[in-house]
Amino acid sequence: MNASTNHPINTKKVSLNQQVTVERTHVTEKDLATYCMVSPATIRRWIKEGKIASIKLPSNQYRVSMEDFEKFLKRYNMPIKTDLILQYKFH
Repeated sequence: MNASTNHPINTKKVSLNQQVTVERTHVTEKDLATYCMVSPATIRRWIKEGKIASIKLPSNQYRVSMEDFEKFLKRYNMPIKTDLILQYKFH
């Protein structure tokens, strides 16, 4: 029996010419800073003040879910671009 058939993790082989689309559910501090036209340091301050819910990675970087980012924008009456979701969904 081939060892690869007993592997516990299902893998999907993708040919090199096949395009793969991955939904992006979290955005970086830099992405948020660019969108809000502030510095990444301001985004980190907002995160530490509890204004934006986030997760902290082992690398000390933060990620914010698109859902939490939208909630933040609405809570602080910041403009929400109509293409906000599309901009990051298939990035």
